[in-house]
Amino acid sequence: MSISSIIVVAFVALSGLFALKRGNKASAAEFSLAGRRLSGLALFATLAASNLSAFTVFGVSGASYRLGWAFFPVMAFGTAFMALSFAYIGLPLRRLAAEGSWITPGDFISARYNSKGLGRLFSALSLAFTLPYLAIQASAGGRLIAGATGLSAPLSSALLVAVVSLYVFRGGLKAVVKTDIAQLAALLILGLAAAAIIVAAALKPDTALLVAADRGATARSGADGSLGWPALAGYYALWSLADPMFPHFMQRFFAAKSDAALLRSMAAYPFVLLAVFLPMSAIGVLGRSLAPGLSAAQSDGVFTMLTQSLAGPLWAPLFSIAALAALMSTMDSQLLSCASMLSADLLPKNGDSARRTALAGAALAFAAWLVSLRPPEAMLSFLNRAAFPGYASLAPVALAALYAPGVGAAGAAAALVAGAALVLLQSSGAFVPPLPAVFFNAGVQAAILALAWVLRRFGPNVRRAPLASRPPFSRGWSFVFLLMCVAGIDFWSFTRPGWERRALMGLPYWLWYQILAVVALGGVFYLYARREQAGHERRLEL
Repeated sequence: MSISSIIVVAFVALSGLFALKRGNKASAAEFSLAGRRLSGLALFATLAASNLSAFTVFGVSGASYRLGWAFFPVMAFGTAFMALSFAYIGLPLRRLAAEGSWITPGDFISARYNSKGLGRLFSALSLAFTLPYLAIQASAGGRLIAGATGLSAPLSSALLVAVVSLYVFRGGLKAVVKTDIAQLAALLILGLAAAAIIVAAALKPDTALLVAADRGATARSGADGSLGWPALAGYYALWSLADPMFPHFMQRFFAAKSDAALLRSMAAYPFVLLAVFLPMSAIGVLGRSLAPGLSAAQSDGVFTMLTQSLAGPLWAPLFSIAALAALMSTMDSQLLSCASMLSADLLPKNGDSARRTALAGAALAFAAWLVSLRPPEAMLSFLNRAAFPGYASLAPVALAALYAPGVGAAGAAAALVAGAALVLLQSSGAFVPPLPAVFFNAGVQAAILALAWVLRRFGPNVRRAPLASRPPFSRGWSFVFLLMCVAGIDFWSFTRPGWERRALMGLPYWLWYQILAVVALGGVFYLYARREQAGHERRLEL
């Protein structure tokens, strides 16, 4: 076993050390939400790490290989703009969860609509969209460890699942947060190091000529022309609706110590995402010249292919830690949130809640490992296509629960079922909407919710939950965020071929604009966070 293989095994084993200290299991809030005291680096790291999966390494580099730099704003600006949801979803959820002692997303829906059945439906759909990823990540992680160490894939997958399960279900969210900090650091450091090695290879005279001649790499609509500005806007909307509905993301909102802690994380998000997605995109783009001719399926392995060929067989496995860190940081969060929902919302409630959560999670982990041994590729591919639109279909009901609670449980249930049905039809290819699916589905669900609100408004008096809080943004800030969204779509650059010309450091003008747009978004978030915090302090003084 090589030195780098030993390092890979050591990385997994060291993560397991967090299982040695048992977490405080006096309450479900302590175990699943770290006592609602997350703030500072811990809160930011767990939000970022749980949002960055193995797709960050393999998917982003692969898509950038196929599409060129055009995929960079999809992930960088799109995911950064999604952090605005920390304010309009995260802040009210944090406040209400503390008042209502909520643990799971199902608790939130049950309380706001006064319907335990609707809460169970919401949790069941969340589980359906999340569970396949556990099997996918157990399989992908097993292959990574097997490739680095020479162990068999089943044994490697079992090792990964066992280690993650141990620290998750002995230490709870506290253990997950500690590993998230280390895993985010590993992803950042090794991702940047891998990009540096690949950029150095691309600067060699013979390769530099190929890079400079690659027109597809700088095309604003992508090398195949599929990423026009409507598609870009669709991705931005999809991330903004889907990501905040991750059950592990919602639980991070529940676990935040204060509004200020969430707002600081929002302000820092764009800068870290830029440091992650720029090097990963560069690896894929440069791979077009360094390893030309890869098929679509092969392109998702361009990160591994280039690091193996350029770093050599001795040290190349070390870079697999970047993908392994991203994978584990999402897998542990999903496992804890799924176990919480299964235990609290879908199973009979008896015995100690933390113990019940641990047992439910252990069963989920074992099932994920079994499926990872022989993953049904067609089913997993279908579920993967459906997952993000599925999460997005939960958002209209969650937003209505916060800002239009008069909709009622029946209307919310109809919207949930309609959204899931649309996702199912679209993912199977049975129905293709006339506009980007995320807009079509949200529009249909919004119409159902609006009709339900009207019918209840003129119907008999019923119990209605109060509004979550005051509107999250003033008119001025709403206008500023709208301008930033338009700036991120930059539809004007799609009609200006001159913007595709290479400028500073061989990057096109529009790409430099997008990099600056992400930085500017971080600056706007910082100013908003400061203003909100100052306003909160003034209200406390009064």
